[in-house]
Amino acid sequence: MGNADRSALVERSDGFNYDYAMNCACGEVSVLSAQDYFAEADSAHMSCSHCGAMIHFGIAVAALRDRDDPALDNDAVASFTWYHTSTDPDWPSPDYARRFVEELEQHQHHLIMSRELYISDHTTKALHLGTYETAIENMLRRMDDEDDGGSQFYLYRVALRLDPARINAGYRDENHEEAAQLTISDLDSEELDAVRYLNVHEGTGVLSLAVRPEIIDAVQRVRIPLPELTTPGTPDLVRGDIDALEKAKGEMEAAQAKVESIPATRRRMMYFGVYPDPDGLAKQAGDLEHHYIDLRRQLENRLAEIHLPRVSPVIRRDFNEAMASWKSDNPTSGSDDFIEQYRVMAALLERQPDVINSVANQDWRVLLRP
Repeated sequence: MGNADRSALVERSDGFNYDYAMNCACGEVSVLSAQDYFAEADSAHMSCSHCGAMIHFGIAVAALRDRDDPALDNDAVASFTWYHTSTDPDWPSPDYARRFVEELEQHQHHLIMSRELYISDHTTKALHLGTYETAIENMLRRMDDEDDGGSQFYLYRVALRLDPARINAGYRDENHEEAAQLTISDLDSEELDAVRYLNVHEGTGVLSLAVRPEIIDAVQRVRIPLPELTTPGTPDLVRGDIDALEKAKGEMEAAQAKVESIPATRRRMMYFGVYPDPDGLAKQAGDLEHHYIDLRRQLENRLAEIHLPRVSPVIRRDFNEAMASWKSDNPTSGSDDFIEQYRVMAALLERQPDVINSVANQDWRVLLRP
């Protein structure tokens, strides 16, 4: 088994302002800037730098950013630190299957397949590890997409115990060979302990791993975000934006109160002139809501400029969407509370070395072998 010295593990990191690599039908790869990717330049088309053909860019043609990625070396994989974010404070938990079944008992009426198959599908999946960036981006995605906006997350730094002969050759491409749902039985059938794959959803264009739990040697853990780490800047820098937003919110809520007895669908139809709006109250409420949304987006963009200066526009957008989910899950928080949460969350992206240092200074929890 390849079991690297935990004190000598190697970090792999390239930050949150990376460009993208896109495959062309000619077999070559072209680089696309994060700015053009975000703007979907030329209707999301780019010219191949090799053959000149037009590439409709996006994750469906995302390529490995570094063709010489050191993680392609089977002998080196266990020498790297790997990362994972989870809402589970005891990940990877040997008790997960039991807890999953207990929780399932409370929600059985939602099942659409056999109970046994459902449990098997959710308790025998391979575990996923990646770079620091992929772990943080996965958390942002979960906050926005999986109702985890207000959840407590933990960052795990992972050391592996891995036989280099039991990793797949090369790597799987998520666009052509599904990786997210890999199970332990899939690994068994291929006589592998880890499947290396091209991640096209987080840290797009880097290599991640799907592994069986037994090859995780030890983990370090911190609760995130870290209150002692924040990004520079104070609410005073956006005080005018905050005041304008609070004023707009009050005006919007007052206007909405006047039409709250009208069903939302009919109110929307009145706003667009499909139904009569004799007093103009529905139109006023709608206009004020749009004004509030515009001001909120302006504040988010201003905060991103201040607190995420070294982060690409693509990841800034993902971060702002995650923070909007946090706000939805914390409806009583005021603007100052939101900004303080924004600052401390932004440190996970802007103060990456400090965050890594914090988790690297934690005690290792060594996982017992089954």
